[in-house]
Amino acid sequence: MAQLDDELTSLTTTVASNTTVIASGAAMISGFSAQLAAAIAAAQAAGATPAQLSAVTDLQTALDTNNATLTAAIASNTPVATEIPPAQAQALARKIRG
Repeated sequence: MAQLDDELTSLTTTVASNTTVIASGAAMISGFSAQLAAAIAAAQAAGATPAQLSAVTDLQTALDTNNATLTAAIASNTPVATEIPPAQAQALARKIRG
């Protein structure tokens, strides 16, 4: 059982690391979008026209769309955590060990 515990601990660490990377990526995208929104608002307040800002607003729209798509894909492809029955856990451990 010690080897199984070690393998489960390693797998848990890997999943936690992946989760952190995914969350960081989503936060980065959202943060960049917020920065773009602030820059657009500042430019408009300084007198920039929608035509002058269209390239930037188009990028913000594309970024927001991509972020929504990524978020939806992650959510729809993340299984609900379930407890593995002991017999399945043992079979999985044997398979992992080869």
